[in-house]
Amino acid sequence: MVKKFEKIHKDDVLIVGGKGANLGEMVSAGIAVPPGFVVTSDAYRLFLKENGLNELFLQTMNEAQNDPEKLRSAAALFRRKILSGTLPAEIVSEVQAAYHSLSAKCGSTPIRVAVRSSATAEDLPESSFAGQQETYLNVIGLSDVLKQIICCYASLWGDRAVFYRQTRGYGQNNIALAVVIQEMIESETAGVLFTVNPVSQNPKEIQINASYGLGEAVVSGHVTPDTYICSKNGKLLQSTIGQKTIEILYAEQGTKEVSVSEDRQRKRALNDIEIHALCEQAIRIEQHYGCPMDIEWAICRGSIYILQARAVTTLNTNSSDHVDEAQIEPYLKKCKITKSYQKDMSFLLEKFPDAFYPFDSDMTAIINNQKSVIFAQAGIVMSMQPLMDDDGIEILPPADKKITKNIFNFAKVVRELKDFEHCCQILEQQLQDFTKELEQYKALSVETMGLSECGAAIENICDYVRRLSYSRFYYSLFSGYFASAKCEKAVKKINCKYTSFDLLQNLNNRTSVAARDMTTLASELKKYPKIVKSIADGENYADLCSDFPEAIPLFQAFLQEHGYTSDFNCYCLHAKSFLENPDRILHIVRPLLALEQQQEIPQRHTMLMEQLREKLGAKKYAKFIHDVANLRYFHVAREESQYMWETAFYIMRRVLARASFLSSGDENYFDSLAYLFLKEVISMCRRGNLSAEDQEKINRRKRKRPLAEKVWERAKLLVFPDHGDVLKGVSGSVGEAIGKACIINGPEEFYKLEKGDVLVCRLTDPEWTPLFTLAGAVVADTGAALSHAAIVAREYGIPAVLGVGCATSKFQDGDIIRVNGTKGEAAKVN
Repeated sequence: MVKKFEKIHKDDVLIVGGKGANLGEMVSAGIAVPPGFVVTSDAYRLFLKENGLNELFLQTMNEAQNDPEKLRSAAALFRRKILSGTLPAEIVSEVQAAYHSLSAKCGSTPIRVAVRSSATAEDLPESSFAGQQETYLNVIGLSDVLKQIICCYASLWGDRAVFYRQTRGYGQNNIALAVVIQEMIESETAGVLFTVNPVSQNPKEIQINASYGLGEAVVSGHVTPDTYICSKNGKLLQSTIGQKTIEILYAEQGTKEVSVSEDRQRKRALNDIEIHALCEQAIRIEQHYGCPMDIEWAICRGSIYILQARAVTTLNTNSSDHVDEAQIEPYLKKCKITKSYQKDMSFLLEKFPDAFYPFDSDMTAIINNQKSVIFAQAGIVMSMQPLMDDDGIEILPPADKKITKNIFNFAKVVRELKDFEHCCQILEQQLQDFTKELEQYKALSVETMGLSECGAAIENICDYVRRLSYSRFYYSLFSGYFASAKCEKAVKKINCKYTSFDLLQNLNNRTSVAARDMTTLASELKKYPKIVKSIADGENYADLCSDFPEAIPLFQAFLQEHGYTSDFNCYCLHAKSFLENPDRILHIVRPLLALEQQQEIPQRHTMLMEQLREKLGAKKYAKFIHDVANLRYFHVAREESQYMWETAFYIMRRVLARASFLSSGDENYFDSLAYLFLKEVISMCRRGNLSAEDQEKINRRKRKRPLAEKVWERAKLLVFPDHGDVLKGVSGSVGEAIGKACIINGPEEFYKLEKGDVLVCRLTDPEWTPLFTLAGAVVADTGAALSHAAIVAREYGIPAVLGVGCATSKFQDGDIIRVNGTKGEAAKVN
């Protein structure tokens, strides 16, 4: 019932499972593997027999095979039966002997071990099954070892494992489980290693991910580890320092998360000598197995240990699926670029920085196409929606425009849009109706939905977003465009540098209110020095609320008002709201807590209105006030309606996760339903299962995903050509400033920005707002006059240049750059 690693080889998969077979094979090859043994699959079968479970499993599974709900119920029953079962004496005796033998080197002290599931269909060349069964770390003492063996048995029947096998055609009744018992290494540094670059798929490169403490932090995704790209001879080619905010260490039982100081976060987790030694071990393992390998490793007191190794199963084996220039060029030739088109695209690409998944593409089109609907009503046919083919690869929207007979309606449409009072009244009533309707979707019991109910909810939410978007564009944005043009004529009389945006300061729109509420939250948190220190040390939201319950009401008050605000508001699936990822709140509040006092927002709006009163005279000024009030309301409604669809998208993500779970056993829709178009998902829900055709489309689009990402990145470069030494964009906020460039790639790098720096980034969203209290100016690759960066920069009175395309690659941290927000230019100062 028990085999030591020394007695196991790679062909013993049916006895010790994939993980056990690989560990035994490496020991035989002389690889430094921590010692251990395997409780064999025969022991699992004996456990089922002795507890009278074989016949129950066989009968129940035969009835449930083709019914997702019955399959889920059967799996839950099996788990309960296994957890209430008893290990036969024979198994207990052999495990006891092996565990005591393993502990002998420590005298009478029970040794720390990892108890890992090892299925007999695992770590195979075609499927890794990684993460489908459980692992238990820092298990001490025989009784706990025996307990966790049974827990591993039960995990073989977890929903995710069951549906993983079901969708890949593995028989449920034929699979068995072995359990690996392995001495734990108290590593100072650990991580994973690929003997092929998994991104570029370059077989001549090795990629290493490394972080502090136990490797679980990297494997589970709890940290952003360091990434090192090396040649096969161990030469470091490229390194990226990850923000290793926590490390997982031993606790008295199990493990614990400990915050990593900012100083250690910024340091490399591995030195050149360690990297070279890891590469040597990796090449030995790859040569032994004869294929690219995925390796988990640990370093303890200068020694390298290999914890696991499996064949890499995520590489494209068909050479036609590899991304090269010849594959990209045909797509780029379909993108026609004009000067006017470039201006339109600079704003669009702030909203769509990353390549869409098919479902996200359709969801965004519901919003984006409403602009085309309105133009078509006025006789102009044009599209602002990227085009996606059946492989899930998208290119820029077509640049051409056409005129139809509806052009005779153009004057009528414009007259209505210029009736600002009329548009405001309709918009106000419609937003009230949309708010009430949204409450119905928020009240949905998503957790109890069946697939047909999921399909109906998806259709209803799509219809809601379509109607909401039409109202938003017609009565808010389009009417707001004419209101802005009218008001701008007046402000130009005061100063030719003024624009209508100067009339929008101190506006109670959602962006400004959220920024003020976040400042209030920071002020309240400052009353608790221990909380401030924990946030500064990088503690996550869940632990912070656990350690300091007094902070919960403060966070909940903010979430009550702004919880549905997301990071990418035009993506349905790619986005994450504050409710889904409350750690984003800590990213925002952290720099605010470091400020000694909040920056005063200049009151240019009040001063400008006083000047206009004098310039226009009492009668004209009275009419002008109404126009300004309408203009300001259009902008408030613009953001409020966006928040409504963000809320609808949040609900959609929950519904799609439920549909994904019901159809594949896994709520992670990015592994399945995200690759289907909207109509395909709805058809699947109506049908009640994923068809073979659905699965073929998912698999094909997954293979094409790297090409889709490359095409989209290259297409964006067509919109933002290289402008030489001076980067030209659009003016987001007027003024000039000179400062030190600080490249910020994401919230995990917010700590880098210092007072007066020029914030250089790809784009911003509400999460970035606190940085504007520190920045002397802003330069962004994407964006336009109505983007988040422009709105907030104007609010804080700092210059901003947007849509330059390549600032994050042209500038480097520490470069002194001049930002001319009035001209829309940024340049390095020699």
